[in-house]
Amino acid sequence: MRVLLTVNPAASHFFTMVPLAWALHLDGHEVLVAAPRALTQCIRRSGLTTVVAGGDATFFNCWPAGTQLVGRPQTDLTVFAAVAERMLPDVLAVVESWRPDLVISDPVEFAGPVAATKANVPWVRHEWGIPVPPELMDLARATIADRLSALGPATSPVAVVDTCPPSLSASSAPVLPMRYVPFSTACTAPDWLYSPSSRPRIAVSLGTVPVSADGLAIAVRGLAALDCEVIVSGSGAEALTDLPPNVRRIAWVPHHLLLPTCDLLVHHGGSNSAMAALTLGVPHLVMPQMADQFNIADRLTGAGVARTIPFADRTAAAVHAGATAVLADSSFRASSTTLRAEIEAMPSPATVAAELTGRRQP
Repeated sequence: MRVLLTVNPAASHFFTMVPLAWALHLDGHEVLVAAPRALTQCIRRSGLTTVVAGGDATFFNCWPAGTQLVGRPQTDLTVFAAVAERMLPDVLAVVESWRPDLVISDPVEFAGPVAATKANVPWVRHEWGIPVPPELMDLARATIADRLSALGPATSPVAVVDTCPPSLSASSAPVLPMRYVPFSTACTAPDWLYSPSSRPRIAVSLGTVPVSADGLAIAVRGLAALDCEVIVSGSGAEALTDLPPNVRRIAWVPHHLLLPTCDLLVHHGGSNSAMAALTLGVPHLVMPQMADQFNIADRLTGAGVARTIPFADRTAAAVHAGATAVLADSSFRASSTTLRAEIEAMPSPATVAAELTGRRQP
């Protein structure tokens, strides 16, 4: 089979899809990834083949003018419609020339489903972990149907691959569950990484997209007085100055390598950050900044694995109090361990790849 993946210009969207893509590849299928140029190197470094779709489209140059990016929940998915408009001509051309047997799209990539529908090719929606709220997805589909009306709406997917643990999933539609397998860029692991700390170890990362310069500094100041070891990485870490004695700055280390010896992850509410911690049973302190991060923070807090600091209340004192509370309350670790067991019981990417490709077998 030939399988085409269509992905928005965000590494975090793509990373979630890599385990299934490799499971398909290792099962003998041809896999091609269509994405804007900004993602080309990231895709190639994963060992997969890519074709540019959408030119130089990014979320920043497609973001609606005058719309606030940071500090509020996302109330619509207009930016994804704008990206889809740029990607659609190229995706249509790839589908026509390469003739895939199956299209798999990230949950808010809308060019792939439209192109697949036009070519009468089945398509699959691949959720990235904790899903976008259903009401936002309904609004996005209406927006896409209007903006891409010349080609008509996309059909429903033949399957929805859901990597969210069942107790956190908000999907009301039948899904194909798949165990979340963390994937990120490669790194050289520091020598000390696998040695447990004599003090509580806290990892701090507010993601790889530089959307809020002060958040990381606030987190570091809030953790400075704790008797713990703080490891800070991600966007903005290199710009921090006057680090407290208990804070260590490191080059990027994927969360699934960093977190096994950590007692807490302070993060922005990105789905991949959240899911990496959930797979390892590590509690969270969430400082949401934008888009669906506020919803993810609410879901994690409701599940008893996190505390959330509202954007308007981000202070060093709030971070200190939140981290202290999570570390002192064993229920956060217990709830995290329960969700970790849920994830481990879900089917592997190889199992899901076999089921998806079996749909096309006579």
